[in-house]
Amino acid sequence: MTETLVHATTLDQWKSVLDVWFAQGYEWHGTGKSYHERYFDDGWRFLLLNKDNDILKPTLRRQSIEYSEFMAQQKEDNKMETYYVTQEQLDLIKGLKNRKYPLNILFIELDRYKNIQIGLNTHEEKALLRYLGGDTSIEFEVKEQLYRLWRIDDGDRVYMKFTKYGTPDWTMDEDNAFTAPCEEIEKHKTVSWEIEKAD
Repeated sequence: MTETLVHATTLDQWKSVLDVWFAQGYEWHGTGKSYHERYFDDGWRFLLLNKDNDILKPTLRRQSIEYSEFMAQQKEDNKMETYYVTQEQLDLIKGLKNRKYPLNILFIELDRYKNIQIGLNTHEEKALLRYLGGDTSIEFEVKEQLYRLWRIDDGDRVYMKFTKYGTPDWTMDEDNAFTAPCEEIEKHKTVSWEIEKAD
């Protein structure tokens, strides 16, 4: 995917862009799904969705699109809703979809429902029910496994992160750690850092 930089001039536009990206499964790098109105209040008027599928505050000027152009693209692209799940969840969902009465099986076999439900928000659960009910505008795909680096020490567990200037740093908060696909993480691994899966 290429980077997308959207120019928002009002807080409502800011929130609308984020709503679109949150519904598609994206989130702020390290801080989850929040509107971060303080960024807008501090003068930021651009939202960046980078190639690693993280929403970031842009630090350099890039080619941007206006809010109206972004929303027009969304109307064209919204023919198919894609939700990202684990491989195990996808196998269960596909197995249910091939059954004659998938909703009955889903709710009768409670263990199956619990295994699929883990990590899904209310919107994604509703999409699952629509998908099993025959809605062809919804698809489920496996989300790419992300990894992070933790420092090999005897003390507290610390994780690698990057500052806004792109220099390496550390944090004790795993949610603020630098996460990326395995190939990218391996570029930053040294004898002092160990790789682990990020949830």
